[in-house]
Amino acid sequence: MKTIQIGNEQYTLEFSFEAAENKAVVQRMFNALSMSYIGKRLDLEGKNSKVEIAAAMIDGTADLISDMPHICKDAFYAGLLEHHHVTFDESKKLMKQYMKEKKMSFKGLYEEIKETMEEDGFFKLTGLETLMDDLNVAAKPKKTPKKPTDHQKKATAK
Repeated sequence: MKTIQIGNEQYTLEFSFEAAENKAVVQRMFNALSMSYIGKRLDLEGKNSKVEIAAAMIDGTADLISDMPHICKDAFYAGLLEHHHVTFDESKKLMKQYMKEKKMSFKGLYEEIKETMEEDGFFKLTGLETLMDDLNVAAKPKKTPKKPTDHQKKATAK
């Protein structure tokens, strides 16, 4: 939970049950955290050249950056819901005012929101934390166990 000042008013951003029930926020945060923006641009059969992978990384990152205002807008609204009865449009105006007063970029606001989400347990509550852990484990290359060779006959030179 984070108390912020906008104009002369104080607002509380909390990413708990109300935010967790907001499908758009959960989906957008999953996309941002998992970097699915990059995965969407890759050949699903894994036949990607180094150039195609580099292009997917650049294009996917550009997609994330261009989506950042929408992530912030949805998340800011969802964060207000627990303590404030505001409409989406009112929330958008408050977010703009907050960003202007703090001289903040969308990336800066995203980082502040993400940090508050972590503190509030949003990622645990929604299951995103476990899902991200599972994805990270699945993405790591598996080590092939060494097979013992002591049972084999030694090769001798003739």
